[in-house]
Amino acid sequence: MKKYLLLVFIYVFSSPFFAQSGDYKSMITVSVFAPLRDQRYNVGYIRKLSERWWIGGEVAYGTDGLTPIKIGDFDGKSRIFEIRPEVFYSLAPQSRLKHFVSAEAFYLNHFGKNVSGNYYDRNEDYYSFTSSNYNRIKYGFNINYSILLHKKTSWFGFMPKIGFGLRQRKISYTNMDGKMPNDPPIDGLPFDYLLNHEGSDLLFNFNIDMKLIFKF
Repeated sequence: MKKYLLLVFIYVFSSPFFAQSGDYKSMITVSVFAPLRDQRYNVGYIRKLSERWWIGGEVAYGTDGLTPIKIGDFDGKSRIFEIRPEVFYSLAPQSRLKHFVSAEAFYLNHFGKNVSGNYYDRNEDYYSFTSSNYNRIKYGFNINYSILLHKKTSWFGFMPKIGFGLRQRKISYTNMDGKMPNDPPIDGLPFDYLLNHEGSDLLFNFNIDMKLIFKF
């Protein structure tokens, strides 16, 4: 009986997706890379306005211990919030394999309270500390290229994305205790983003991601 009810539930839940998959106008996106690379979960929504134009946005959230992989230079409680509005232009609206060029803006706020670890100060000197508040603010824009990989009759698909842009980043430490000089690390991981460098800088931004797509 329980097995029968489960099958009915799956059918009722999935039938609207299959019924509308041929004429979808909306997509929900879930980033594959964000939990593994960025220590947060990223979910978005894209809406078709016309044959050429789409509009969407993404929100991301992460806290200490929420994602399976931790990449960072301190230990303690932290949270990350990000928002990304985006406008898409379809290069081949009649093609099943859709190509998009898009422009997106982004704003990120990463805050840690009473964290401990190591950091580079504004003079590039390396220190350890026992307690501090940490704040990273990043904002900017990207120009992206993405492809929608899917079957016309399916409600599921993939969207790889790559882009370039500019970003402004500011990292600050406040209420620091137990600060002591330390030896800087010799080797770093290739995806070490140097998130422990105090100060502000304007640099080029590289964007690459893989989205899971749910059409309806």
